[in-house]
Amino acid sequence: MKYRPRRETPLGANEMAVFKDVLPPLSENFARLLYTRGIDTSEKVKQFFDISPERMHDPFLLNGMREAVERIERAISAKERILIIGDYDADGISATAILYKYFITRHVSTKYFLPDRSADGYGLTVDLIDKLNEMFHPNLLITVDCGISCPTEIEHAKALGIDCIVTDHHAIPEHTPDCTCINAKFDGQAYPFKDLCGAGVALKLVHAMGGREVALKYIDICAIATVADIVALKDENRVIVKLGLEKLNHNSLPSITALAKSCNIHGELKSSDISFKLGPKINASGRMGNAKKGLDVILEQNEAEIEKIIRHLAEYNTRRQKLCNSIYAEVEAVVEKEKLFKNNLIILADEKWESGVLGIVSARITEKYGKPSIILGIHEGIVKGSGRSIDGINLVKTVEMFSEYIESFGGHSMATGLSLKIDNYPKFRDKIVAHMNKAFASVSLEAERVYDFDIEFDQVKQSFVAELEKLEPTGCENPAPLFMATVTQCQVGALSNYPAHIRFSYKNMQFIFFNGHDCGDILACNTPKRVLFEFQKPDGTDIVKAVCKSIVPIATDPKSYAMTLTGHLTEAFYYEPDMKMNNILQGLSCDRETFVNYYKFLRGGNGTRAYNMYDLFVRMDIGANEGKYNLFQFVFCATVFKQLGLMAFVNGTLQMTENKNSTDLFESSAYNKVRENENILIKEKNIKWQKA
Repeated sequence: MKYRPRRETPLGANEMAVFKDVLPPLSENFARLLYTRGIDTSEKVKQFFDISPERMHDPFLLNGMREAVERIERAISAKERILIIGDYDADGISATAILYKYFITRHVSTKYFLPDRSADGYGLTVDLIDKLNEMFHPNLLITVDCGISCPTEIEHAKALGIDCIVTDHHAIPEHTPDCTCINAKFDGQAYPFKDLCGAGVALKLVHAMGGREVALKYIDICAIATVADIVALKDENRVIVKLGLEKLNHNSLPSITALAKSCNIHGELKSSDISFKLGPKINASGRMGNAKKGLDVILEQNEAEIEKIIRHLAEYNTRRQKLCNSIYAEVEAVVEKEKLFKNNLIILADEKWESGVLGIVSARITEKYGKPSIILGIHEGIVKGSGRSIDGINLVKTVEMFSEYIESFGGHSMATGLSLKIDNYPKFRDKIVAHMNKAFASVSLEAERVYDFDIEFDQVKQSFVAELEKLEPTGCENPAPLFMATVTQCQVGALSNYPAHIRFSYKNMQFIFFNGHDCGDILACNTPKRVLFEFQKPDGTDIVKAVCKSIVPIATDPKSYAMTLTGHLTEAFYYEPDMKMNNILQGLSCDRETFVNYYKFLRGGNGTRAYNMYDLFVRMDIGANEGKYNLFQFVFCATVFKQLGLMAFVNGTLQMTENKNSTDLFESSAYNKVRENENILIKEKNIKWQKA
């Protein structure tokens, strides 16, 4: 993963003038933050800070809205039966809650249905329509957060005498249902904002029927969905989330307040709390088979019942986490073994994988490898799952190109869900991978992480950290501020109860680095490196606290190259080898006899006091051994031995274990990494020789 600042152009005096008249006044660093994010004109600044209800757009600018309102009003007048069909994630659950609560105030004969992910499949199906018709005998069916990709299913409902209104926010497919459809993504409509979530579209329907003040009664529910569904937190969505959080923080939904307490959220609820704590628990209900529990936690008023529901959600979430981790480990192992990361799309299917959690697994695979991915489960002859994409690749449009193999699909540019018959899967897989490899043959799909700007430690003040609250709510397209700073020698220590996590301090800052144990050595060395971090909320002390996201080493001398090589071999951090490091890597030997010699060398140093590979080499490269061994080959061999459990540092002392059995070097990822690089070089040399 590469790192680059969000905007290269510096903030000059002319640009700073834009921020002079802003109320409240902004520090230069905060102005720079806005500037790097493209909020660089007086009008954009005013819009960013204006979160008044008046900024909510006219709902009748959405195509189909007037027709939908007229049809629903006729249904209410005629006392017709209305059925709301939602999706089973936090967005669909919230959208269902908004419409259902509103219709109850209108004394409408209304019911809702949330599909079971396992029993009912992805999206609407003909079988589901038949099932709902038998259960509810609806006169009018309204979909929320689904339906735009289901023209056949909607036609079947109409043939049964059911009128249909589709409200959705997913990408517009080539063929849409022949009924009233409301979706902000339709081209050619006057509505000025395309990024509403499914609950946002449902809220606009309430807005159209009851007016803005009525819609504001449900804006807290919509805020949950808008954050949880990872849509852009700008324009109208920023207003929805800001106002919705204010309502939630005044206990507008006692059930959500109780859920927040169960998640150890103290103080005001923030968008990040929804993203990482509340949203996943609500989503877990649908992913693990009972979306109604997620809806209940929004609708329920009785405290005793709320506590029961929260316990259920906690159980679902725990099961979901365990299942995700298990499947992710299996997917990762296959990707590594079969080198699937070399393709421009990673796609896998397996009978053991539960389709309900595969979107999360796909997101983690895409994050690790920087490639779009589709992860699928197989059940009773149907292959079903989810995919996640990267910037610049519209995944749902890519999937749609091969729709002849697919039973159903939907989604948007960054995510898709799909199902297909098992007989069609091999063709679909081969064709979509071939297409991606050809279409992006000359384009690097390497993941890129954008940060706001480099900051000096003397610029880090608690006042600036507090000022960052003005950026809230943060999330998609308005991420939490991310900075880069250069450190040298840090004070490092592992967390006592969680040794995989570390804390380190530098000057006036204290960092926590989750799963950063493998970076401890290089952080503790007096060599320069850059740290990527987010500030934590001030806690009343003078110490500025932050969460380290990654480190980027700066190799300049043998010591820093040796320390960087260790981390590069174990993939503890991202590092793009320079010319010298490439020469070092090319000079490493994978010959078994070399490893035997270095193992004997290390055995002779058993008990040596050292905390890292470089210091160990310096202490052993003396006397008769001086000059006999290569520093970088030593680091490579020692890293492999450490991975194989043949050596370790215990309380600053080298400890070698007895090698009683033959050791398989291929069990070391560092060995395989260098060996693969060596094979690539050999192939390149052979190609050059053949050409010559």
